[in-house]
Amino acid sequence: MTSALLLLLALPAWSAPAKSELSQDITVKARAAGAVGVQVSPPTASKPVIDEVLRSLSLGRGARAPAAERIRAGGDNARFARPFPEPPFLALSPANIVAVYDEWTFEVLDGEGDILWKSDGVGMLNEKIDWDGGGPDGRLAVVAGRAYRYRFTGRRAGRAFIIDSDPVTLRSFTHREYAGETRLEADTSLLFKEGTADFTKDAGVWIDALTSRMRLGEPRADGNYKLELATKDLRGKLAKARARALTRRVAKSLVTAPERVAVSLMPAMRGEAVSAFLPPSKGASLRVE
Repeated sequence: MTSALLLLLALPAWSAPAKSELSQDITVKARAAGAVGVQVSPPTASKPVIDEVLRSLSLGRGARAPAAERIRAGGDNARFARPFPEPPFLALSPANIVAVYDEWTFEVLDGEGDILWKSDGVGMLNEKIDWDGGGPDGRLAVVAGRAYRYRFTGRRAGRAFIIDSDPVTLRSFTHREYAGETRLEADTSLLFKEGTADFTKDAGVWIDALTSRMRLGEPRADGNYKLELATKDLRGKLAKARARALTRRVAKSLVTAPERVAVSLMPAMRGEAVSAFLPPSKGASLRVE
C-alpha cells in the first residue's frame, strides 16, 4: 500500500481524455476500525495507479481494513459544460471497483442530500449502471441548474464500502419524454439577469444552441415552435415580460415570425427553467451534442 501511494504522489499532473461518463471522486469506507485513512490529494492519478491502490485494500477479504481510503480518480466536467448534454448524467462501471462485495446499492442524490433514484442488487455488479435524469416513478427528476452525485455502497459479511462521486452541476440537459418529445432545458439564470427581463451577456450562446437543435428537428404539425418558461409567479409582470423577450429572441434566431414561437408560462414545480420541445422523430433518432 505504501509503495502504491508513494507512486501515486510522485506522478505528474495530467488530464485524462474526456469520456462520456462522469469522472468521480472515489471514497471507499469500511465499518471496521483500523489505521487512519490516507488522504490522496491532487494531482489526478492515472488509472493503473488507482487500480493498484484499490487492489491493496483489504475490504471484504477478512483482513483488518483502514477506516477510510480517499482516492482522486480525476475530474473533467467538460461534457456537462456544453449546452444541452445527453444522458447518462451519472454513471459507474464495475471495472472501477476492485473490492469484493455480495450486495450493492446505487443512489443518486441532489445537492441537499435527498435521494432521487435508487437501484440495488445481490452479487457483484456486472454491467455499467447509470442515471438518465428520471425519478423512481420514471418521471423527470433532474432540474437544470442543480448539482447531482451518486453513492455506491458495497456490502459483505457486515462490512461495507462507499464510493461517492464528485457532484456535477447540470446547467442544461436533454431528456427524452414519455410522449416521444425531446426536452431541451436550461437554467433560467443562463438567459435572464436576476429580477429582470434583460438577457445575460452569454444568453445568445444558449439561445442559439437551443434554436439550432429546434431547426434540425422535424416540424410540428401546426408548424410552430413550442417552449415553456417555468416561473414562480405566473401572473407577475416579470414572467410576462420574460416570455415576450424570449419569444422575440428565439424568433430572431430561427429567422421566423414571432407568431410561430409559442412560449407558455408554467408553474415552477421542479424549478425555474426555460424548455424547448422537439416533436417525435419519424425517422432515425437525432443525437447532437
